[in-house]
Amino acid sequence: MDVRKRPVFMIGVAAELIGVHPQTLRMYEQKGLLRPRKSLKNTRLYSQEDIELGRYIQRLTQEMGMNLAGVKRILELEREIQNLRAENSRLRQEIEFKEREHKRLIAEVHRSYRREIVLMPRRELSPLRGSRERSS
Repeated sequence: MDVRKRPVFMIGVAAELIGVHPQTLRMYEQKGLLRPRKSLKNTRLYSQEDIELGRYIQRLTQEMGMNLAGVKRILELEREIQNLRAENSRLRQEIEFKEREHKRLIAEVHRSYRREIVLMPRRELSPLRGSRERSS
């Protein structure tokens, strides 16, 4: 497991690291902004990633004056942007692969007809047009 995702901080320590009251973290959880893991004894445990997210939420609410509904919407939009970027990257790779495959197939076709076309010396060609005109 990634060290940043490992749940290690109890709510009091997490609240202190973020600079809020523990009740604020409970409210963030209730609103779906933070999702701490629970221990076997049902104690909330926060990861370093949760702490960073909590600080970000605090910045949005304190410095930018947003309400929690606005913060939730921003977090949703940021996740959507991240997902769209990942999809965009995947699609670009797929397009590049298909372009390489297309070029390979075109080259294969060109190689195949180069083998089928044989140049004949002019003297070996019978004039079709002239022979028909003479026989008529």
